[in-house]
Amino acid sequence: MGDPRERTRTIATVLPDMETRIMTLILNNEEITALLSMEDCLAQLDEAYRELGEGRAISRTRSDIYGPTHDNGRYVFKTMDGMVPSFEAAAVRLNSDVIQWGAGPGGIRKDKQRTAPGNKFVGLIMLFSTRNGEPLAIMPDGVIQRLRVACANALGAKYMAPKNASIYALIGSGWQASAQAVAMSLVRPLKEIRIFSPTPAKRERLAAELKEQLGIDVHAVDDARTAVRGAHIVGAATNSLTPVVDVDWLDPNVHVTCVKELELDDRILERSAQVVVHTRLGRPANYIIGKGEEPIYDHDPKEGLSEDLQKIRGARKSRVDLAKRPDLGELVSGHVQPPPHGGMTCFVNVMGLGIQFAALGALAHSKAKASGVGREIPTEWFLEDEHP
Repeated sequence: MGDPRERTRTIATVLPDMETRIMTLILNNEEITALLSMEDCLAQLDEAYRELGEGRAISRTRSDIYGPTHDNGRYVFKTMDGMVPSFEAAAVRLNSDVIQWGAGPGGIRKDKQRTAPGNKFVGLIMLFSTRNGEPLAIMPDGVIQRLRVACANALGAKYMAPKNASIYALIGSGWQASAQAVAMSLVRPLKEIRIFSPTPAKRERLAAELKEQLGIDVHAVDDARTAVRGAHIVGAATNSLTPVVDVDWLDPNVHVTCVKELELDDRILERSAQVVVHTRLGRPANYIIGKGEEPIYDHDPKEGLSEDLQKIRGARKSRVDLAKRPDLGELVSGHVQPPPHGGMTCFVNVMGLGIQFAALGALAHSKAKASGVGREIPTEWFLEDEHP
C-alpha cells in the first residue's frame, strides 16, 4: 500500500504551495479498517441515532435506478444521503452496481458482480462540511457499509435484548455475518455462538475465525433450526430474499435481528411483543426503465426481476405495518422502552440510512486527519465560481 505521506509529497512536487491550500482527503478501505474500531463505531452511531431520535439529524429515502439488463446482470445506480449537524457532516453514499438475481438453496439470492476494472465493485462516500459546504473527503463505502449494519443491529440488541443474553445464533457466514457477531459480542456477554449457512466449508471457516478472535465457544451447525433453538439472540445476515428463520423454532423471549426484513418469517413480526425498525422510511424508491416514471417502493421489486424469478419473489404481506413502528433513533434516545414483561422482540433492519455514512465518514475523516493517514488533493478542484 505504501506510505500515504510519501504519496502526498509526490503530489506536492506538482503543487509546491499545497501545504497552504485547503485539502480534500482521499481514503481507501485498508486505511479505514485500521482507523475504525467496532467499539468507536458503536459509540459514534449511538450518538448519531440519539440525535436522530431528538430531531437533530436526518436522512433521505434511498433511491435505486434500474438500468438495462446485460449478459452479466442488470445495472442499478443507488444513492442515499444524510446529515448529522453535531458532527458538522453530511454525506452522499452511492453505488454503481451490476447485479444478478438467481434462485439459491434458500430462495432468491442477490449478488453484486465484480464488473468494474480490476474485477472490483464501485461504492463511494462523499463527505461534506455543514459549516461551509466544502467537500471534506471521498472514500469507498465497503468497510463502513459492513460496520454500520453490524452496529445498527448491535445497538438494537443493546436496548432490547435480555441483559444476560449469552447464546447467539447467526444465520449466514459471509462478510456481513462476521461483523454482526463481533458487534453483538460488545453489547451482550456472549458465551456461545452457533453458525449456520448452506455451505459447510463457509460456516466452519467463520466459526474458527470468530472463535480465535472472540475467545468464546463458536461452532457451526448443520441446519438453521438447530442453530436458533434456545438461543437468546438470533441474527440473520444473508443475501436471501426469502425467509431463513421460522417463528416456531424460536425461544419465546428471544431477540431477533436481520440485515433485511425479507429474511424473516412474517409471523416473527406478528408475534413479537415489540418490533423496532431501523427506519420508517421502509423501502427504497425504485425507478425501473420500462415501468413508467413513478417509483416502486419495495426491496428488490419483482418488476425488476426476470419472469421466472418474479414467480418465486411473489408478494409478501404482513399484518404488521412497519411504517407505524418505533425506529432506532426513538429507542436509543429513550422515547421508546422495551416491553417490561419480556417476550419476543425484533429489530428489523429494513433499510440503510444516510446518517450512518455521515457519522462514520466523519469519524474516519477525523481519525485520518489526526494520524496523517490518506492522500490529500486540493479542494479547489471541486469548487466553482459559476452559480450551480
